[in-house]
Amino acid sequence: MSEAMQCDKGAIKHIFSGSHIMAPGLTSPGGHLVPNLPVHAPVAILAEGKQHAMAIGVLTMSSD
Repeated sequence: MSEAMQCDKGAIKHIFSGSHIMAPGLTSPGGHLVPNLPVHAPVAILAEGKQHAMAIGVLTMSSD
């Protein structure tokens, strides 16, 4: 089962342009980082204010 994280509004256009999702987009106001996830955990990325996932992937570092 994957966990859902959320990026802030400022990161959306960059992610759709192909940028990697980095911690500042998940830890800033509007973002949500799920704690205690290990490396290689599957995650879904939601956009702030949106209902559906805009990306799926695996963590390259733990969420801690």
